[in-house]
Amino acid sequence: MEVSIPHPVFSPFHMLVVLVGSFLLTAPSRGEEKMVLGPKQFEVDKSGGGAVLCAWSIYLSIQAQTAMCELPRRSTDDAIDEAIVAIDEFILANSSLKPTRAMLEEFKRRAASADIARGQARGLQNHCRSSDLERFRSIAPEQLRASVKKLLANPREPVMNPCL
Repeated sequence: MEVSIPHPVFSPFHMLVVLVGSFLLTAPSRGEEKMVLGPKQFEVDKSGGGAVLCAWSIYLSIQAQTAMCELPRRSTDDAIDEAIVAIDEFILANSSLKPTRAMLEEFKRRAASADIARGQARGLQNHCRSSDLERFRSIAPEQLRASVKKLLANPREPVMNPCL
């Protein structure tokens, strides 16, 4: 049973750039504890449940872009916010990294900063008019919630692959 995110929004190359950029920003500084993804998080989900970290990274990116572009809120945005909270809890409960909530929140702040930097480099107006962003935000909230419920149904190590 494969869980997929409805209406894939990024090419695999784009996702790789987004993910690597976001995760490189999480390198720990001396004396600081930060959530840093390791080889285990880049393994392939063999449970059939889906790549939790992949879905999470996409939702985080859509959330950051929506805020950065100051787009009017939709019910889908509420569903994305709910998905992120649910996935946060899943990661806290199941990740072998054993992140604290503070580490997870810092990781998310760094990912959002990477999205903002990418948007500014691309040109904010072009970035905000992305058809991918609009397509993802057009998913029915009920469909998104059902997809996340299915994705998180079975406890397991949250991994990145396969990612779209």
